[in-house]
Formats: sequence, structure tokens, C-alpha cells
Amino acid sequence: MAAMALGIFAAVVLISSVCCLCYKRPVLGFVSSVVTMILTYLTGCSWRDILIGSGKDASLLGFHRYPAAPVILAILLLTAFVVMIVSILWIVRRNKSKNRK
Repeated sequence: MAAMALGIFAAVVLISSVCCLCYKRPVLGFVSSVVTMILTYLTGCSWRDILIGSGKDASLLGFHRYPAAPVILAILLLTAFVVMIVSILWIVRRNKSKNRK
């Protein structure tokens, strides 16, 4: 249950980081994407503990038995990484334009 709660919370924080970019708040988008990465890592650890506790194979986070779980975690991580890169580029571009004035 904790893995699902953490995963849903990670998805909500990721959506908020995309919203921060839409409302031109790249610093908040960056922070939210980093928090999403941390929450996704904790979700993966919790999922692995659940698999080990139930006696199932925990290699590749149970991909052979539950293929959706690691795929969803990978999508969350990749999207958070893309949002983080976009936020960094936006912050750098904004700082360069301030320095020129």
C-alpha cells in the first residue's frame, strides 16, 4: 500500500512540476522534478521490499510477473528528468537575458 501511495504522490508532484513550467516558474518546476525523482526511488524501494516480503522474484523489480510496475516507474523518472532539464535551460536562459540588460 505504501508503494502505491508513494507512486501516486510522485505522479501528482510531477504534474505540479509541469504546471509550474506552464505558469513560468522554472525554479519550482526544477524542485518539483527533483522531489519526483526522490519519490520514484522510494516507490521502487518499497515495491522491491513488497516483492521480497511476499517471496516473489525481485529481479528487475518483478518485471517478469508485474511488467507494468517498472515501466511506470521508468516513465515517471524519464518525465521528471525531462522536466528538470527544461527547467534548468529556462533558468539559464532567463539569467543570461538579465545579465545582458
